[in-house]
Amino acid sequence: MKTLKILTAIGALLVLAISQSMAGPATDIIFPSNPVPLPDLTGSFMDVTYSYNAGTGTGAFLASGWTTDYNISDGNGGATDVGVSIPDSYILSATINYNAGNPILTGGTLTINGAVGDGDTSVTLLTANLVTGAAGTAFGYGDGNNNLFQFRFNATGGSLESAFGGSVAAGGIILDAWFDASSGDHLFTGLWNSSFDSNGSSVGDIDCFTVPEPTTAGCFLLGLGALACGRHSSKNRCSR
Repeated sequence: MKTLKILTAIGALLVLAISQSMAGPATDIIFPSNPVPLPDLTGSFMDVTYSYNAGTGTGAFLASGWTTDYNISDGNGGATDVGVSIPDSYILSATINYNAGNPILTGGTLTINGAVGDGDTSVTLLTANLVTGAAGTAFGYGDGNNNLFQFRFNATGGSLESAFGGSVAAGGIILDAWFDASSGDHLFTGLWNSSFDSNGSSVGDIDCFTVPEPTTAGCFLLGLGALACGRHSSKNRCSR
């Protein structure tokens, strides 16, 4: 009985920890600052623009740069740098509806091109649709002096689609825009009802990575708990 209680308590704590780490805090950032699950595709020299239309209440967010690195899990908790033999375009676009202070992402895509490993020709590495929804769920922003932006996505194609979970909502993006007022950038203020951009004078980094589904992990742990309970009940019946 004591063992069962311990297993149940551990399972509950693990489920809680996973749900909290994947959902993120109840603020504007939805991923950990150091995403561990691999593979990931990194981009650099990212230029950011956001054009807001006050008449329609919508804004167009665009981050464009170059694919610069590709890492995969080495199976031992670390990463193997496969490298990018031919860098190419890394483009993220999103449409955001700003309504009474509640920004909602209504659409968006991600396209990453390049060649990795021994490739000698640029190909489409990954295409994806951004997950739509309200800030704090589908996308995040605001940390790091209002330089960080985060998005979820569903992979839809490309040579690395299967590595990023296929069509499962298992992808995440963290973009550091590196806004610099001294270079003439129009800084993001934390609101989505005005335009901002990096003005091409400063560059940022972007990281595209896989995210394990919290519901899958939670169900797995709950399944273990149910199995433990089943074995405990069976043991009690057999001992009678």
